[in-house]
Amino acid sequence: MPDDLVGQIRNWQQLKQQAITGEFSMDEGIGEALRKRCEDFRKALDLLKQDALLLDHLAGYGTLPSAQQLQKKFEQKAVGGAAHDANDSAVNRLDQHLEVVQLMQDTYAAAIGRLQETDQAAGNQLNAHTEGMN
Repeated sequence: MPDDLVGQIRNWQQLKQQAITGEFSMDEGIGEALRKRCEDFRKALDLLKQDALLLDHLAGYGTLPSAQQLQKKFEQKAVGGAAHDANDSAVNRLDQHLEVVQLMQDTYAAAIGRLQETDQAAGNQLNAHTEGMN
């Protein structure tokens, strides 16, 4: 994970903890607007991730060995990672950004006293997606 993302995650984790303990708070209207914007941004990043996942099998590069190598490199860059770094793919980078946005959203929720509601909603959403999988 790039250092700037590690720093962002660490920073948002600290802010979230401060919001949970009451050291960090904000106006409910502002916090709710920021939380909503994070939700919209998270959805947009998730759509980009879904698009990137579709790039794991590319076609149309022809039969030349160099074309096949290029095709494989593009597929790896989208989904599988590179030989020098298995985490170096668009999907992994999007996952990292999704983690930051989720921390931001949780922080804003905690800053306006609604983290428990957010956790409950996430739990309900997860239950809805996993029902019938047993």
